Parts: sequence; C-alpha cells; structure tokens
Amino acid sequence: MIGTFTKNTLITTITQVLVFIFALGTSIIIARGLGPEGKGIYSMALLLSSFLMYFTNFGIQSSTVYYLGKKRYSPKEVFGYNIIYTIFLGSFAILIGLVIILFFRNSLFPGIEAKYLFLGLFLVPFQLFLPFLLYIMLGLQRFKEYNFILLFRVLVLFMFTGIFLLGFHFGIKSAIIAEILSFVIACTVIFFMVKKETKGVFLTINKNYIKDSFLYGIQSYLGSILNFLHSGIVAFLVNLLLGPLMVGFYTLSAGLSEKLWLISDAVGTVLFPRVSSENDERKKKEFTPLVFRNFLFIVILLVILLFALAHWTIVLLYSDAFIKSVQPFRILLLGAIAIAGWKILESDIKGRGKPIINTYIIGVSVVLNIVLNLFLIPKFGIIGAAWATSTSCMVNLLIALIVYIRISGNNIKDVVFLKKSDFRFYQNFSSVLFRKA
Repeated sequence: MIGTFTKNTLITTITQVLVFIFALGTSIIIARGLGPEGKGIYSMALLLSSFLMYFTNFGIQSSTVYYLGKKRYSPKEVFGYNIIYTIFLGSFAILIGLVIILFFRNSLFPGIEAKYLFLGLFLVPFQLFLPFLLYIMLGLQRFKEYNFILLFRVLVLFMFTGIFLLGFHFGIKSAIIAEILSFVIACTVIFFMVKKETKGVFLTINKNYIKDSFLYGIQSYLGSILNFLHSGIVAFLVNLLLGPLMVGFYTLSAGLSEKLWLISDAVGTVLFPRVSSENDERKKKEFTPLVFRNFLFIVILLVILLFALAHWTIVLLYSDAFIKSVQPFRILLLGAIAIAGWKILESDIKGRGKPIINTYIIGVSVVLNIVLNLFLIPKFGIIGAAWATSTSCMVNLLIALIVYIRISGNNIKDVVFLKKSDFRFYQNFSSVLFRKA
C-alpha cells in the first residue's frame, strides 16, 4: 500500500511543483502587467466566477470519486451524469451570476466595473466541467492522466497570459480571457481522454445514482463552499472595506502562501480515493498518521525558509510596488501550515464516508474568520486580515485533530510527532524517486 501510495504521491507532487512554477510565472506576469489595483480588479472578477462554481457544484466531484472507488456505478454511467450535471448546473450558475451583477454589483463589488464581472461568467461552466471530468480520472486512480491535465491547463494559461500581457500589453480583460481559454482547451482535451478511459458514455436516467450522488455530494458540497469562503471571503471583505488596491496586495500574499498547500493537495488527492477503497480498518488507522506527521514536518521546514526569504522573494518577483504584501505573507504562512495539515485529515474523514463532519469543522472556522476579519480589517488593514485568517486556520486544524483522533482511535502523539520508524518512509520515497530518475 505504501509503495503504491508513495509512487502516486511522488508523481502528483512533481506535477504540483511544475504547476506551482507555471502558476507563479502567471501571477508574476499579471502582477507586473496590471499593477496592484488592476490585479485586485482581476482577482475580484475571478472571485465571483469561483464562488458560483463552488455554490452550484453540489459536491458532485466528491461523490464521483467515492462511488467509483466503491465500484458501485460504472464509469460510463458516471461520465454521462457529469455531462448532464454540467449543463444544468452551469446554466443555473450563470443565471445567479447575472442577478448578482445586475442588481447587487454596487453593494457587493464596489469599485469593480460590470464588464469584468460579466466576462468572468464565461468561466463558470468550464470551471464546473473540468473537475467533474478530472475526478472521474481520480476515482479510477488514473493519476498520470489527472496530473497531466492539471499541468496542461496552467501551461496554457501561462502561455496566453504571457502573449496577451507581455506581447501585446493588453489589460484586465485579456487576463480574464486567458483564464477562459485555458479552461476551454483543457476541458476539450480531457473530455476525449475520459471518453477513451470509460470506453463510451451512458446518458441514461438512474434514480439510485442521482439519489446517492446528491446525498453524499451535498455533505461534501457544504464543506467545499465553506472551504472556499474561508479564503475567498477575506478578499471580498478587503474590497468592501478597503478597495481593489488593497485586494491586489492581499491576494498576492495569500496566493503565495497557498502554494504551500500543493504538498498536502498532492497527498490528499491520492489519499482520498485510497481511503475510500480500503476496507482494512487497521491500515487506515496506521496510514494517515504516518502521512500527516511527515508531510506536516516538511511544510514547517518550507515555512521557515519562506519566512526568512519573504521580503527578497516578493520584491524580486513582483517589484517594489508590492512591498505591502510582505508582512501579510509572513503572517499567512502560519495559517498555511494549519491548512496543509487540515487537507490531509479532511481527505481521510471524507474517504471514510463522513464528509459532513468536515463541513461542521470548517463551518466553525469560517464563522470565526469572518468575525475576526470584520473586527481586525478596519483597525489594522490587510495585516489584520492576515492574522484573522491564520488564527481561524489554526483553530480549524486543532478541531480537526480532536475529531480525527476520536474517529480513528489514534492518539495525538502518533498523529503529530515523528517516529524513528518514519525514516523507512523517507527511504521508500527516495528509492521511488531514484528509480524514476
């Protein structure tokens, strides 16, 4: 189990590193090409489309992985339903977006022109469709194909962003169009990949699957919305209270700190379908703590390094114009440690068929985050926003640890602290790495 897990995690981690490199390059181009205020406007336009995507997906991605892992429904059937879901849910999302822009733009998105928000709506159906297809690959444990599409999309985005902003010196519209094109092209490619993998598609009505996918999905759905709100609501509040310029500074620091999630994202991506398909409770009990304590240790080492290099990194990559992002970035690194740990525990709990528990945990964190931000942003600006977010993230991890320990029967020492036996894990990881090399 560990050998296969290590191999798949290594592949996913390498992909995430490459994704990070191209995503970082794209963010540098956008920041330098648009400036702090332009980046803030761009971020708010994408925030609306992301909100609509999370609000209308109803947890279909998670139910896709879960039921494919359990082999309860055929891949053809799941493929067909995900196409149907995209059509209906995408149309529903666009309708909601139009209502928000036409009637609530001035109150919810002050300082953001309607044309940018309207353009962002074109993203929504493709933002839904891509994960619906990606998670079929994940449910079938086709990690190479899954990772290829993740990397392919950010590569396409990097290319178009560079052409539009560096080559032709276009503005905010072109940056949003580059995002749209990256999703359209990636959706087209993965559609044919999934079709080949499933050997066709069934567009039939199965009441049992509709019921099961929504019953499981709705539990993950609430959690995914709350996860999104935990980070997305901060940019919204910063824009509401301070304006687009401060959004530009804050989203840059938040985006950089969130790159640390890549490690735990890679682990969680492999862990979720693995736990879903594992029937041996003893293996589940021993495996997740091994993963959690080792990868959290790696993240802490990276945080120490990034904290020391924060000023140099931001000034070198983004210029002196973003110097105000340095201090929030350092504060948000504390929250990044907590989120990295949370994502691993979340994947385990979700894989056990109990996603509603994750919803309760993140719900507490979101409420705390909003309350702290409303109190701290008016007094301390984006520094207050960073402290509010990191504090709520640490509370979130603490609650998750307590809940996970009760569910799994583990003790806190086994979950959190490194053991001598963990060196075998590193030897295993290294041997896979050198075999790949």
